[in-house]
Amino acid sequence: MGTPNLQFFRSDIPTTEIGTLSNPIDFGLCVAGVSSYLSYDILLWNDKGGSLNADDVFSIELELLRLTSTEIFISDGTASQSFTMIYIPITSEVVEEITVDDIEWTRVTSLVGQSATATVYTFDYTTGVLVFGDGVNGKIPPLSSSIQVTYTPDLNTFGKSIYEYSWVSVRSNGVVPNGIPVGTVTPEESLKVDNNTIQVIHYPYITGVTGVWDNPSKTGTNYYTGGSYEGNIGRIYLGTPLTTDTPYTEYGYQIGDDAEGNYTQIGAGITKTFVNRIPKNNAKRLQLKVDVPETSSTESGSYLKAILRVLYAF
Repeated sequence: MGTPNLQFFRSDIPTTEIGTLSNPIDFGLCVAGVSSYLSYDILLWNDKGGSLNADDVFSIELELLRLTSTEIFISDGTASQSFTMIYIPITSEVVEEITVDDIEWTRVTSLVGQSATATVYTFDYTTGVLVFGDGVNGKIPPLSSSIQVTYTPDLNTFGKSIYEYSWVSVRSNGVVPNGIPVGTVTPEESLKVDNNTIQVIHYPYITGVTGVWDNPSKTGTNYYTGGSYEGNIGRIYLGTPLTTDTPYTEYGYQIGDDAEGNYTQIGAGITKTFVNRIPKNNAKRLQLKVDVPETSSTESGSYLKAILRVLYAF
């Protein structure tokens, strides 16, 4: 089978991939002391569409790779205006974006010597202080213009505060099931419990068993004939006792629902592990929320975007 391909998609716009560098998950305005939820679920697909004939993935871990903040200020038209970002220090590895009335301005190391019309600013990554010109050295943002600053807090320093206060959390909230029919995958080498019982990998929700043999070619005795199975625990009870220590099983299955009631905190190096596998062309339905502590934001709040990373085995 093929290599898995895990991707995040919006449930309401299922063709739109999200959670990437180019299209982060947008939580919108997050106000201090208030839980902010996405208006849609996130679908974690493996091999969406099934074109890769991918292997199942398991030991699935989700973590926060990057959190981006956008703050909005209004110019008062005075010279040498300065603004301080809420979440500091700020990583210099990701270039900040600063616009004035939706027009991007340019960062410089010093305003000295800049022309009076130069749309430039200085920005200190350690203190989070943004400074504009005085009309002689660098342009003054026009009165009442909207100044939008998008930046990435340093997850190695500031991020510790995010984790301590459980800013970003996730829970599983269902599945998008597309069953793997019997006979569409190579018979699995299963675990022999005893001569009358075997344990398979893909459970819960075994949907049917064709047979159990002592070889992957399905020749000779079918030990399952007359047997039964418990799909929720992955146990198969044989009609004929085994005469081999290596049984091969052909069966159908579908994704299991983790069905969690509570949210679990995630961060860089702080992961959420999901129990059930994701077969090809199946998806987990996830819900995310952000909780900004009251002491870590202004009254007007901040716009937050998240980039996620998923780790897995197959």
